[in-house]
Amino acid sequence: MRIPKRVNAAWDWAERHGRALSAGTILLIITVGALWLPALGALVAGMVVGGVLVHRRMRRRLGRLQADNDQLLRQTGALRHKIALLEQGVRRESSVTTQRLPFIPGSVELPEASEAD
Repeated sequence: MRIPKRVNAAWDWAERHGRALSAGTILLIITVGALWLPALGALVAGMVVGGVLVHRRMRRRLGRLQADNDQLLRQTGALRHKIALLEQGVRRESSVTTQRLPFIPGSVELPEASEAD
């Protein structure tokens, strides 16, 4: 089944303007509820105000947690980079050390130090 272009355009508009659409819908419910049943209008208005306050509070808390998470990820990346550099240095140093080992033949005797020194 194909979706008509007008319906698809309306859905796209609703996705782009979701906040405005939900705010308008809630205002309509509050207005109709206040005229028809004032207790219902007050209930919906209280739920909206409470939801907005909780959303703002959680948004700040979430922002702090995301900043902490980003900082930990940066520190982890820096530590991994430092460990990788240290491992490369250890490999390089061990290869240089093994190449510099002097050849000591077993038949050659070392001169003894004189006692006059």
